[in-house]
Amino acid sequence: MNDSRRMILGFILIFLFMLLFQFYTASNKKRTEGEVPTETVEAKDTVIEEEEDNLTELLSEKDKAEEEDSSEAIKVSTKLMDVYLSAKGGVIDSLYLKDYKVMFFALNRSEPLLSTSIVTPRKTVSTQPINFNVKVEDENPDKKVIFSYMLDTIAVNKTYIFPDSSYLIHLKCSPRAEYLYEIGVFDTGEEFSRESYYSGAVYYAGGKSYTVKKGDLFKGSDEDVSGAIEWIGYKTKYFLSAVVPEDYLDDFTLKKSPDLPLISVRSETEVQLYFGPLKFSALNSVKEGLENAIYFGWPIIRPIAKFIYSFMLLLHKYINNYGMVIIIFVVCLVLILSPLTLHQTKSMGKMKELQPKMQEIRKKYKNDPQRMNQETMKLYRETGFNPFSSCLPMFLQMPVFFALFQVLNGSIELKGAPFIFWIKDLSVKDPYYILPVLTGISMFFQQKVMSPAQQDDQQKIMSYMMPVFITFIFLTLPSGLTLYFFIYNILMLGVQTIIQKRTKEV
Repeated sequence: MNDSRRMILGFILIFLFMLLFQFYTASNKKRTEGEVPTETVEAKDTVIEEEEDNLTELLSEKDKAEEEDSSEAIKVSTKLMDVYLSAKGGVIDSLYLKDYKVMFFALNRSEPLLSTSIVTPRKTVSTQPINFNVKVEDENPDKKVIFSYMLDTIAVNKTYIFPDSSYLIHLKCSPRAEYLYEIGVFDTGEEFSRESYYSGAVYYAGGKSYTVKKGDLFKGSDEDVSGAIEWIGYKTKYFLSAVVPEDYLDDFTLKKSPDLPLISVRSETEVQLYFGPLKFSALNSVKEGLENAIYFGWPIIRPIAKFIYSFMLLLHKYINNYGMVIIIFVVCLVLILSPLTLHQTKSMGKMKELQPKMQEIRKKYKNDPQRMNQETMKLYRETGFNPFSSCLPMFLQMPVFFALFQVLNGSIELKGAPFIFWIKDLSVKDPYYILPVLTGISMFFQQKVMSPAQQDDQQKIMSYMMPVFITFIFLTLPSGLTLYFFIYNILMLGVQTIIQKRTKEV
């Protein structure tokens, strides 16, 4: 196989790998030993035993509570969101994020986003059947909703505190005991391809984030995870709901169900709840490590992706168009790769010079492939030509390309970000497929410039097939990513043309 065909085959294998990469599991779930009992969990600071029997009477109040259900709905508005709570159970029913115009609601609309249960040595008592009394304190800067219920000598209270400029919600419960906080699998009503790829339970432990895909939450038996867990939640492509303790959690349970899976977290009377975007600045301001809920790709490309992400955010402070930010990023990348491009162009020029001799070798030893390869390698040694040096810029670009795929495909900053004319959202595919076609055309002309003058029939066929293949690949990729590749091809085509012209003049 000659070197040109090797290079073309390399392109094909790399982009096939890129296609398979899209379907690769983002991360693997980690199971550790330990169990969290669902019915009887020994609490650290539990209600005193003489009051426990009265507390468990809450269970017998369920039927009465249902008959007297007031279903009082409470709305709390902050600068960032509207939160809808219910007096029945003192739960969070749904949320509306103002900046993103999306509503969080449980997949089973009749269930809440968040509910609680009190853990005693003998029973786990759900507070969901209780019809709480409600008090709203609409004070600046924080707002409060206090749910209270008296049962004999026991005061059951739930206080929600809403900072005005945060996606955090603080929850304080009493009596002093251990609690189970149950987060429901939520939806935002948005439609995007391969939803199950992005959605799932996510948690952070031991300096690493782990994801349990959405599809795995609807089947199988419950899973218990224990350890030093810094936060746990559920995410979609762009949004996250999570329990974020001040310190860490000891364990949690994934309660799997075909109807409504739940993430059951055992914690103390006070917790922080995050309901908001998967946005680096918003997450990092809550707790260091929470930003790892954003998937930046494989460990080997994650640093590159984070650098690209930070660089693009920096540029966006001065340029209020992410399409232009992408173009500027490509210009910077081309400038960095220009020395390598010069080396690549010289290598390709030398390959053109060697083509007549290589054609003679192929013709002379066409019936002896082994001898053909030996003579070809001998020619390379005598002329000092390295056939793989021309592929170096391409291989160096691939980690950047994969990192860009993660940044441009998953960053909420690009969600709904327009470029020009028909490109209204850089996070989705080009609706008219103009950019993918232009990318294929640019690849065709780039191959024309870089390919040897003398090509056999197979090489000519591949020079036409490769741009078609590239066009097909980019039809469904985010337009921001396609824009990057198109601009990169155009700039590199110009650089290669200038270098070849100057090389000939010399």
